[in-house]
Amino acid sequence: MTSKLEENALRKLWPIAVGSQIASQTQPDSFRNGTLFVKTVSSVWVQQLHFIKEEILDKLNQLSGKTTVKEIRFIMGHKLVAEKGEEIKNQAKRITLKKRDKEMIAECTEGLADSELADVLKRVMRAEISRRRQMENEKAH
Repeated sequence: MTSKLEENALRKLWPIAVGSQIASQTQPDSFRNGTLFVKTVSSVWVQQLHFIKEEILDKLNQLSGKTTVKEIRFIMGHKLVAEKGEEIKNQAKRITLKKRDKEMIAECTEGLADSELADVLKRVMRAEISRRRQMENEKAH
């Protein structure tokens, strides 16, 4: 339990400790036995962050007020927010909506005065219906 609390605190402190540029390319993944595992977008980032690891470690411990982090390990695997959005769009495109789905979306959004809001809601609804259909397809196979 204490480890999870420390992990959550470290997640919040991470962008403060490393700054916005590094925070946009990394994400704390887990915290075990004093080691913080941080996912990065590429091997280049892993290598570059390795050179400033001690500085980051000191800053995290300073911000937390105690020596929580004894080691930081950088690993590849973090996806940028834009990439995650593209991934969701690609998944949604793979599933074709049925006629009744399109009708339901139109009914739900036709009364909205704000066309921008209506467009956002349509995209969200299409993505959610597609996601659910994909899950159904995966369960069937």
